Amino acid sequence: MNVSEYLEQLTRWPHRGSTTEYERQAAEYLHKCMEEMGLETRLEHFVSHTSFSWIYLIIYGGFLLGGAFGWNHPFFGLLVCCLMFALFYGECTSLWKGLAGILPKRPSQNVLGVLPNEKARKKVVLVAHYDTSKSGLNFHPSAVGSFRRSFLLSIFIMALLIEVLVIRFFEGEGTLLYVLWLISLVYLLSPVILLLHREMFGQYVQGAADNASGVASMLAVAKKLSEKSPAHLEVWCLATGCEEVNLVGMAAFLRAHQYELNPETTYFLNFDNLGSGSLRYITAEGVLRVFPSACELVAIADRLSQREQFSGVRPYVYKRATLDALVASSRGYKTMSLMALNENDEIVHWHWPSDILENVDVSVAEKAAAFAHAVLAELDIHVEANQRGEGDGRST
Repeated sequence: MNVSEYLEQLTRWPHRGSTTEYERQAAEYLHKCMEEMGLETRLEHFVSHTSFSWIYLIIYGGFLLGGAFGWNHPFFGLLVCCLMFALFYGECTSLWKGLAGILPKRPSQNVLGVLPNEKARKKVVLVAHYDTSKSGLNFHPSAVGSFRRSFLLSIFIMALLIEVLVIRFFEGEGTLLYVLWLISLVYLLSPVILLLHREMFGQYVQGAADNASGVASMLAVAKKLSEKSPAHLEVWCLATGCEEVNLVGMAAFLRAHQYELNPETTYFLNFDNLGSGSLRYITAEGVLRVFPSACELVAIADRLSQREQFSGVRPYVYKRATLDALVASSRGYKTMSLMALNENDEIVHWHWPSDILENVDVSVAEKAAAFAHAVLAELDIHVEANQRGEGDGRST
């Protein structure tokens, strides 16, 4: 199969919503695809809460509760707000997920296919999430451009509310302080309303660009590698579930394989949102804390982007949302993501009902597959050169 055929197969369901029956059916299809390539394939089951909305409703709701009571009880307010900010930091960096354990769970699964290579010096995990998200007013096409600014403003308001409560703890008062307190509470009420609206009225989207395009591109690369595998790399092909629930599937994968995957010898190449726009290789990513991509992968991508075949491919620092690669990079692994963005550096049709197959430019996903395959070929040469250098060093 080629990229367009994989895309068509993945969009035959109305959606692949996290933890839904359609997500499970899509996982079985991906399992079959990898098996047919000759990969050692298995479904890896885990449980997850059903939506990122519940996590952030607790966090923003906690800020509102702490802030509201904090004017007259500042110690209580500070305690709650500082706890919520710690949880917020953990979610945004994927370093810890303190609230996930208390929410109701449903089953989900990752699909893993391995192309064994006993002589391999390094492992490369190709990653793409196959689940889809619900729509929401905060993902309206007119609001996407201000997504990053809104996020930064939220952090500022959280910090402002904490500062107000610190001043109240030391018996500060005054009209200005009261107005800042009110502004903080009113602003923090808006994400609560938006998240509730998303859960009540949002609809799961088909997810042709986000992220059937990424999965199709990844499968096309895996197909090529199954026909002629790298000499010095062992390739794993990972389709993650529940990425749209704040990267739960990727976190489950790393928990399950933490003793098999050495951060010093393992690379992650992530495929996400390759439906339209121009291809970018991500040199750093993160919304609250930015993690750099692997210098070896970025250097290879820099060189490849000079080739005529990959003209228009350029680097980009992605700070608008979290990707599966963040889970790996925050834990010390070597990562790089491939994405497609429009001229305003935005994802087109992001979490919106217009994310359908008819709006996908298949050539972008095909170009991403060719670029990723070239990156792996260059990495294989790089590993071989390093191996020869070590051998020359030992022999002298």
